Amino acid sequence: MIYYSDTLPLSEAKAHLSDLLRRVREEHSSFAITHRGKIEGVLLSINELEGLIETVEILSDRDLLAGIDRGLKDEKAGRLHTHEEVFPDK
Repeated sequence: MIYYSDTLPLSEAKAHLSDLLRRVREEHSSFAITHRGKIEGVLLSINELEGLIETVEILSDRDLLAGIDRGLKDEKAGRLHTHEEVFPDK
């Protein structure tokens, strides 16, 4: 389930857009915007949107997920390397 800081009708969102944007930026709020009683859009920060897009991209990449899984299994099995082993001074 998705949680919003508030749900507002479009007319109210339009009338208070500057304040809503300030709250999104400063308070990390998000708002569901309704039109005729149905949620039609969402107002959220650009950072939140970019994070959601990045998460979807990661979860859509099977090779990346397999690599993460292998790395976690290696860590659990104690197969680790120090920073110096991976990046020796030249």
